[in-house]
Amino acid sequence: KVKLHEIKKKELPAIDDELAKDISEFDTLKELKDDIKAKKEEQNEQRAKIEMEDSAIKKVSDEVQVDIPSGMIDTEIENMIKNFETNLYYQGIKFDQYLNMIGKTREDFKKEHEEEAKTRVKERLILEEIAKTEKIEPSEDEIKAKMKEIAEQYGKKEEDVKDNIELKENVQNSLKIEKTIEFIISNAKIK
Repeated sequence: KVKLHEIKKKELPAIDDELAKDISEFDTLKELKDDIKAKKEEQNEQRAKIEMEDSAIKKVSDEVQVDIPSGMIDTEIENMIKNFETNLYYQGIKFDQYLNMIGKTREDFKKEHEEEAKTRVKERLILEEIAKTEKIEPSEDEIKAKMKEIAEQYGKKEEDVKDNIELKENVQNSLKIEKTIEFIISNAKIK
């Protein structure tokens, strides 16, 4: 015996202009679809750009021999651990808890990430040397524009960040690397 209390059926709304108005800032379904399409195309272009940059950097890195001091690798591994710890912290997990959950030690974690650290350090050294050789430097206007962009992202005034020397150095280094990667790609022979 079964006693049936009710029967429910999921009814999806009609896909029309009314739905577009309800779920977005657009007035018509066509506008919503065009916006979604444009965002997808932008994401695909961004992904393709990142893949091309990674490929170009890897190709240059494969062609160059670099002696990397072990101290630089250790420092990079520690930076990787700090970044990983920060990500875990935002998820409410401590690094030691994470290691416990996966049954590994801090040393195991370091060993597993040693090759990645070597690659990162090597690529950074190569990019820095190319930037130095080609005299690639961001202009003051580019640095100011990026600082302004960062201020806006964090809801601060430009004046609040313009005197932050550490941030300015990070922005300058980041822009230098970006410009160096652009230089590599513009001079690459793409097959």
